[in-house]
Amino acid sequence: MIEQPGNERTLPVDLQQEMRKAYLDYAMSVIVARALPDVRDGLKPVQRRTLYAMHEMGLRSDRPFRKSAAIVGEVMGKYHPHGDTSIYDALVRLAQPFSMRYPLIQGQGNFGCLAGDTKVELVNGEHKTIAELVEMTRHGVRSEIFTIDAHRNVRIKPIRAPRLVRRNDPVVKVTLGNGTSITCTGDHRFMLRDGTYRPAEALKPKDRLMPFARTAIPERLHRTGAFPIPASLSMLVSSVEPAGSADVYDLTVDVTQNFALAAGVFVHNSIDDDPAAAMRYTEARPAAIAAELLSDIEKETVDWLPNYDSRHQEPTVLPARLPNLIVNGSAGIAVGMATNIPPHNLREVVEAVKRLIEDPELTNDDLCETVLGPDFPGGGVIYRYEEQRNVETGKAERVDSIRRAYANGRGRILMRARAFREEIKGGREAIIVSELPYAVNKATLIEKIAELVAAKKLQGISDLRDESDREGMRIVIEVKRDDSFDRVLNNLYKHTAMQSAFNLNMLALVENQPRTLSLKDVLQHHVDYRREVIRRRTDFELRKARERAHILEGLKIALDHLDEVVKTIRASKSPETAHQNLREKFGLSDPQAKAILEMQLRRLTSLERQKIDDEYRETIMLIAELESILANPRRVLGLITSDLDELAERYGDDRRTKIMDDLSRQLTDEDLVANEDVVVTVSSRNYVKRMPLSTYRAQHRGGRGVIGMATREEDDVEHLLVARSHDRLYVFTDRGRVFALKVFELPDASRTAKGTPIQNILEAMQSGERVSALVALQDVTSAEHLVMATRKGFFKKTALAEYATVRRAGLIAIVLRKGDELAWVAPCGEKDRIVLGTRKGKAIVFQASDARPLGRQTQGVIGVKLGKGDMVVGMGIVRPRSEVLSVTKNGFGKRTAEGEFPTQGRGGQGVLLAALSAKTGDIAGIQVVDEATQEILLISTNGVVIRTPLEQVRVLGRATMGVKVMATGDSEIASIATFTSTGTSQTQLGLR
Repeated sequence: MIEQPGNERTLPVDLQQEMRKAYLDYAMSVIVARALPDVRDGLKPVQRRTLYAMHEMGLRSDRPFRKSAAIVGEVMGKYHPHGDTSIYDALVRLAQPFSMRYPLIQGQGNFGCLAGDTKVELVNGEHKTIAELVEMTRHGVRSEIFTIDAHRNVRIKPIRAPRLVRRNDPVVKVTLGNGTSITCTGDHRFMLRDGTYRPAEALKPKDRLMPFARTAIPERLHRTGAFPIPASLSMLVSSVEPAGSADVYDLTVDVTQNFALAAGVFVHNSIDDDPAAAMRYTEARPAAIAAELLSDIEKETVDWLPNYDSRHQEPTVLPARLPNLIVNGSAGIAVGMATNIPPHNLREVVEAVKRLIEDPELTNDDLCETVLGPDFPGGGVIYRYEEQRNVETGKAERVDSIRRAYANGRGRILMRARAFREEIKGGREAIIVSELPYAVNKATLIEKIAELVAAKKLQGISDLRDESDREGMRIVIEVKRDDSFDRVLNNLYKHTAMQSAFNLNMLALVENQPRTLSLKDVLQHHVDYRREVIRRRTDFELRKARERAHILEGLKIALDHLDEVVKTIRASKSPETAHQNLREKFGLSDPQAKAILEMQLRRLTSLERQKIDDEYRETIMLIAELESILANPRRVLGLITSDLDELAERYGDDRRTKIMDDLSRQLTDEDLVANEDVVVTVSSRNYVKRMPLSTYRAQHRGGRGVIGMATREEDDVEHLLVARSHDRLYVFTDRGRVFALKVFELPDASRTAKGTPIQNILEAMQSGERVSALVALQDVTSAEHLVMATRKGFFKKTALAEYATVRRAGLIAIVLRKGDELAWVAPCGEKDRIVLGTRKGKAIVFQASDARPLGRQTQGVIGVKLGKGDMVVGMGIVRPRSEVLSVTKNGFGKRTAEGEFPTQGRGGQGVLLAALSAKTGDIAGIQVVDEATQEILLISTNGVVIRTPLEQVRVLGRATMGVKVMATGDSEIASIATFTSTGTSQTQLGLR
């Protein structure tokens, strides 16, 4: 039975109101006491408490390091009872040179390293020292190593980035049971037999390590890829002793993060995204610049409040000579708001604050002339300008994104890695990345690039490796010989974190209220706060000076009446009586009488008397100086300026991040490819490629041509198109579907190369689906309609606007009857005429307006009535003074004036196109040409291409067979194309 207490009071509350109140209390607690920095010192509470606790512990930049665990314990026990994780994370961040522009804490001992003469067991059986591996990597030699996976199986993995880490580091010597020894730093971790790790300095005799013996690794490891460590193997620690100092090295093994030494044990390695070592292994102390945040804290410059249990006092804010908020930046997520302030260069900030002191009317734009932009610790490149669309006018405008962000307190700044071109052996090029955008992890970036290359989303990369060492970052990305350095680099920026955005949000606490601040606001708050700190410091020093002058005045009185003072003291029965007698007889105050009683006899000498007089005069002068400072605000500002100059002199350095405009950042793949005439070919097996038109020199008609494409057996060339690199290419298939891409996206190949399967480019193409027609247009306004023709004579007209947006999965362009296929597509206007040519030498010309525009998912209408065994072999757009070029399969061709073809209604049988015989063969294809057409390209089924001036093809009547244009030999004409000096080309293809 549960008894109900009868003395409790129940208050009815509204649940919604109670939840709102509780949530708001929680939100304000997170905002004020956890997540957001104070505008005055730029610190969050946990950071402030950490620095103050280190100050209280007596830690300084010129004193020995202390264990991080001791510091965390001090902070948690006195000021921050929210667990050790948040404290240690804050300490680590304040010590990271890649997070803080000017680190406030110095740390050491994060990861262990090995001496350079430590030998490693390679898979090929060699034993190499880590120093030798560094040199091998520099010369491009790759090595593989043994490692242990999560299931304690031996694996083989490549070595990555062997490197020198530190010079003259304290080391220890670990001696093993087999008599071998390993020299390493005390915090280097050894793998124990149970798979856990223990630092070298914590190892004890008879500790069991994870053993390794090459004789226990069978050859089948190379086939299976995994092998367990035999239970019979064993390795014990014999001793651990100091070994002086040495240069120390490390290497990286991805994923498993350990490797086998020749001594017969496994050790941990260092990776870029390892977390900080446990706090019991690391040490810390304040950096020299941290003292500038705590300077004068003992002079009542800040307010104090009780800690969580009211046993200690902690500062509400630090005095902060350093404008830390803008110099080191801050990042934090509160409830419903977040801050993200970038770091800046100290010299620039100092100069800007000095300018603001001299002229408080300066605007944000004025200050931006001094503070050029963020200055990230890792360097990199940021861009000042970006193009944005004006909401009112709808026009694109060039906007200074950095100045706008500083003016509004929020904005987006584009960052890029710093990369340059380097020639490597073999005459190839490599992209060398030396600096990354802020907060981009190197190991994660490399893994992402490798994933994109494997997924074929990044083309043109032949190799990727990390050659970073103590001298700096160096990521090597080798470019394939047939690809473009600029194109690969541009794609890296486009698809990886080598190009990132910093979303600036200068949110900070102002009088415990979150406010979004402009650049001027942040600097002005620093000036105002320093003015207050100096006022309070001067008040404190003035009070202390006056108190000291008061004491000195009492001492002077005592020295002037020394005998009487001594007599009065000797006549008193107790110190209390003497104190009272001195006050009454000489008119002294309580502090003066106390000081006289505490004065040592040596102060009675004449020399000491002179010192008191001198000190009194100096104190009086100091009081006058301090009173002058308080009375003159300009002197306070002068002190602020002198403090800033001292900061810039002691800690200032050059800018690391380069600021550029946006001229190079907006490059697209299209910008990086020359807009030139190219030839696009597609084989019957859908192998596609593009080549510069200049690949083919002009020849006289009747020649044999040159090899234009290497074809395999039963793989004939079907399509030939002359276009511009920047044209939009519509790819139509025999199943009535259409895909779209830019011409330059097709692989650039040599004249004799086979090309690339188009399914690798248009991944949505189905198995067995073939390319039937190609259309290249500059844009969707180039024509009114697209007209289509099928093998069985169907014709369709569709508005070009319906193809303005073509999905990667393609669109349905026409609905086909069974056994029919789409073969020709061309742009046309409403007043144009259409010509359809058939294999048996017939042609029909009709008005495009005879067919009404239809939607995409329709069949079309009959264009030409075909005889038995006949089929359509070509379509063209007929305009005034144009000519119909017809070519037979055996290489005979002619031009026929368009006037010789009467305009008929669609659906008829047409008129004679050419006189055919066994010598000429059937019609292979037709094209419509005009006076602007200069040359003709023909390609045979075995891949031979001939380029001939059009004027060499004679103009003949309809009832003629034409002249020899190309000697085909045993092959036949597969496709024809024409081009003009302006680069526009006929696009109706699909010839067999």
